[in-house]
Amino acid sequence: MTTKVFFQNSKGQKICGILEEPNKNSGRVVVVIHGYASNKNRPTTLSVVKEFSKRGINSLRIDLNGCGESEGDFKFQTITSTVDDVEAAINYLKNFGYTQIDLFGSSAGGLTAMAASLKHPEVSRLGLKCPVSDYVDQKTKRKGEAEIEKWKNTGSTVYKSLSGKEYQVDYSVFEDYKNYIMFDKVKDIKCPTLIIHGDADTVVDIEYSKRLVKNFPNAELVIIPGADHIFEKDEDRELVNKLFGEWFE
Repeated sequence: MTTKVFFQNSKGQKICGILEEPNKNSGRVVVVIHGYASNKNRPTTLSVVKEFSKRGINSLRIDLNGCGESEGDFKFQTITSTVDDVEAAINYLKNFGYTQIDLFGSSAGGLTAMAASLKHPEVSRLGLKCPVSDYVDQKTKRKGEAEIEKWKNTGSTVYKSLSGKEYQVDYSVFEDYKNYIMFDKVKDIKCPTLIIHGDADTVVDIEYSKRLVKNFPNAELVIIPGADHIFEKDEDRELVNKLFGEWFE
């Protein structure tokens, strides 16, 4: 039921994933995409995968390039490169015999899921947890224009993850994000989409998702009162996992 797998993205980098198959013969699978500077084995990812497995939903949770057990330099990880990773996962699953592929993404992984679904209209269902939809505006508001200019001039900046670990990030990452401001782009995503966002999220403001959902042809936004970005309260996380489990089921 649980298999560690490896496949290559278009750069030849080895991408690692964990394939959970409680119902291998169904032909359906969800690609689970973690957030920025995270990995496939973080508690938030494992909890939603556990919910999927309980419901007989197959899943492939992957380490994006530069994270976890996948190859690559995190300093240069962009949305373009993470979309490439997801495309490699989709192709791997098709070759593995899966005929219906869904995408689930958390935070920046949600942005990757949206961008990947635009390139793969055969994606049948989309689940987005606190998705990033305009990183440029979000980052500029947080850091200020002077800090963005400093980042540009020095070539790199330091990103501190929610776990406290620090990472070097090249300025080319910020430039790449300019190509993935999603408010207008999601008009071309036809598959059913569920967005879940907490209204106490201080990492990705819920106002982005309120604006985003209006432009999807077929999407629903569920707001969790008082919930933060990672749904730290047990009852919030259990509710969110249940809702996504029902959605993909």
